[in-house]
Formats: sequence, C-alpha cells, structure tokens
Amino acid sequence: MIWKKSDADNLPTQTPMQPPPQPSAPRNQPLPAKERALIGPSIEIKGSLSGGEDLLVEGRVEGKIELAQHSVTIGPSGRIKADIQGRNIVVMGEVEGNLFGSEQITLRQSSSVRGNLVAPRVSLEDGSNFKGSIDMTSKTAVEPKLLHQDNAAMKPPSQQVPKQEKTGDKV
Repeated sequence: MIWKKSDADNLPTQTPMQPPPQPSAPRNQPLPAKERALIGPSIEIKGSLSGGEDLLVEGRVEGKIELAQHSVTIGPSGRIKADIQGRNIVVMGEVEGNLFGSEQITLRQSSSVRGNLVAPRVSLEDGSNFKGSIDMTSKTAVEPKLLHQDNAAMKPPSQQVPKQEKTGDKV
C-alpha cells in the first residue's frame, strides 16, 4: 500500500516576515570610552603634568607625571624622561625615570625602561627592555613611600643635612 500525502501537507508553511536585526550602533563608530587625555606624537611637554583623567602619551614628556588616581599609558611612540605616578601604568614606548603604581605596572614587549618600579603587581612581557630595581610592596606601602620622597625633595638646600664623607684621618 502506498501512501499519498494530501495537498495541504505539501504547502510550505509561511512565517511572518521579520526585518533583519539592526545593530544598536553603527560598527564604524567607536564605543564610548571613559575619559582619557591624549598627548599626540608631535607634542612635547617640559614640566609637571597632573590631572583628573586617564592619560595616553604618544609624544615626549620631560619632568614629572602625577596621576595617582588614574591610569597612565605610554604608547609605542612615547618618549618619557620623568618620574611617573599612577594607579595603573602601562609602558609600550621608552621611559627614563622611576614608575610608582598604586595597583599595577606593565611593561609591554616593545617597552624600554631605565628606572625603578614600585607597585604591588609588576608584569614584564618577553622582549621588554628593563634596567633598574623592582619593589613589589603592598598598595598601602606605596603611598607613604611616595610622600616621604616628595618631602625630602621639597626641603630647601639650607634645611638638608649634608652627608659627611668618611676619611682615614682621625680628629
């Protein structure tokens, strides 16, 4: 016995026409990022740099960078001759100076750093170029150490105690 399907079973089922899903934002527009300042490759700054937002440096800075509550990123074309203080510090360029991170310091493969690193967490990628010391103290110990260094540097020369040189002569 051969079964023959009824014609009603052969009709294709129709689903209601739905428009294709639309993306919530066009793909060519960047997603909104948190506030971040940029020092471009053609910018050169000499002096003290501080602020209230994250910082990306692609240019040159000489002096001091103080963003204790924010992230500091030195881009691949960034050239820094300064001490850097920040919450998270990422280096992809060149830095000559000490880095003080209250959370973390990361030296990427393309980085070159000549100076000391002080942070609770320090990461050096393979290929990074580093010469200096690493002090991985706790987060609470980093801040008093920074304050102590600043106070010593702020004393006028008349208040600084000169170091006496030891010689073989007896008095």
